[in-house]
Amino acid sequence: MSEPSAPVVPLPQSLTPEGGDGLRLGARVRVGVSSDDLLGLGHTVAGLLRVMHGADSEVRAGGGACLRADLLLVLVPEVPGAAGLAPARGLDPLARECQPTGPGGAAGAAGSRECYELVVTSGGATVTASSAEGLFRGSTTFAQLLTRRGAGDGLAAPAVRVLDGPALRWRGLSLDVVRRFFPVEQVKKVVDLLALYKFNVLHLHLTDSQAWRLEITGRPGLTDPANWPADEGSRNGDGPQFYTRDDYREIVAYAAERFVTVVPEIDMPGHALAAVRAHPELGGPDEPPHPLLPFLDPRAEATDGFVADVVSELAALTPGPFLHIGGDEAFGMPHELYAAFTARALHLARTAGKRVVTWQEAARSGALTPADLVQCWIGDGDAFDAEAARKAAPAEYHPLIDTVARSFEQAPQDAPAAVAAGASVLASPSSVLYLDRRYAEDSLLPDQTARRERVGFPSYEPRTSRELFGWQPETLAEIPQDARLAGVEAAIWCETVTGFDDLAFLLLPRLPGIAEKGWTPRPTGWAGYRDRVAAHAGWWERLGWGGYYRSAEVFGAVAADAVPE
Repeated sequence: MSEPSAPVVPLPQSLTPEGGDGLRLGARVRVGVSSDDLLGLGHTVAGLLRVMHGADSEVRAGGGACLRADLLLVLVPEVPGAAGLAPARGLDPLARECQPTGPGGAAGAAGSRECYELVVTSGGATVTASSAEGLFRGSTTFAQLLTRRGAGDGLAAPAVRVLDGPALRWRGLSLDVVRRFFPVEQVKKVVDLLALYKFNVLHLHLTDSQAWRLEITGRPGLTDPANWPADEGSRNGDGPQFYTRDDYREIVAYAAERFVTVVPEIDMPGHALAAVRAHPELGGPDEPPHPLLPFLDPRAEATDGFVADVVSELAALTPGPFLHIGGDEAFGMPHELYAAFTARALHLARTAGKRVVTWQEAARSGALTPADLVQCWIGDGDAFDAEAARKAAPAEYHPLIDTVARSFEQAPQDAPAAVAAGASVLASPSSVLYLDRRYAEDSLLPDQTARRERVGFPSYEPRTSRELFGWQPETLAEIPQDARLAGVEAAIWCETVTGFDDLAFLLLPRLPGIAEKGWTPRPTGWAGYRDRVAAHAGWWERLGWGGYYRSAEVFGAVAADAVPE
């Protein structure tokens, strides 16, 4: 079956022409909502149309006003025809209770909540859904269907009927704000991008060896740059280098208005250099395996109170049900200490009323339960190459390299151990979902082609945008066939990122392809995806993402007039 030519990403489950001339709009777009309770949603949608298309919008509620709307958002008990959609699988990021299922999960409220129908005719566009979330998903599809008819003219959308819903319930991006700090306004731009492509999770990686980016009551030393490693590049520009509690609340609220759930991560017991520099008493009685590798020692008297304070405050700040407690790369930490710390941290998070996400190494603790979510990240072909590392590193680092190698040797057993514990598995293999991987194809801009040598993790083999599109969630080699797959989550690590343009360089045009893998149930072809996503470049510019990579593989064969005005 051929794919529709409309430039919609992710591709809807069903998009069919309705016939007729389609919708023609002037400079002003009237957004109607079916009740006063939806006015906030209406203003959010109007804001999206304003940024993407320069549309001057008005928002009204109520039956009479809605009849005169160009875009009408209507809540209904059930979306007509939704029963014919492929059911959503995986773990709902808003699920506060564990509902064990078989491999792949089962259909349920999270899938139906995001389903919508969009009908566009010459008389207007109508989105119907059983929740505000579904109405918003349909509105982003409508926003992508709109194009400008010509310079100075109004907007137009083809006459179509769209019936749509997600393939996987958890569709996220992990954003590293430690190695490169992004102020609140820049994080909001990330949220806007996620919302446009129907992602529903922003995983904020808030702490690591290089810095601690979230204010914690009574512990100002954590966010004092004087306690961070001086040579890690963690001081990014002027102004505060961390989020206050109010900053964090602002990000969470902004994301929630766009139906993106924030999952915060405090990485521990490893990746703890910044925390131990601020509170040396957390490091315990023994010297760490290397000065760069201290860990939070459960034998230290201060450790339990510290973890309890941090987890309880983060839980109180976070309305979503999930907290991420890290658990990765606790290099050189004795197994019995790692297992004891992880079990205690899991208990504290659960006691605070939260479900827990961990990196895959936490499966080694033996403390996971079916309520937990394990994020698998070590991708095929990206295992640690100790021999290459020894050749590149000074001799004094060789013992550290051996320690790292031993940890990676255990990685193949992590996902099976998580499955055996009954935990859900979140697919984030570095092979296809780590977007700090360098591009293999050239850019249309020579300076960007040269910039590939700096931006992107040097140890990963470069791959083309097409190669990073060539996978499906259910066939990932890193995920056991009997796993309860929660969904997919991309990750962007910022060791090589020096500013927001570098972030855009790495995320786009690749991130929308991951959205399509998580949302669209059936495999889609590269050629159709390439043509659809290439038409989005003008919108990226308007959303503040002008630093995107001008991939010759994506944009080289596309006519200039395919980019929306």
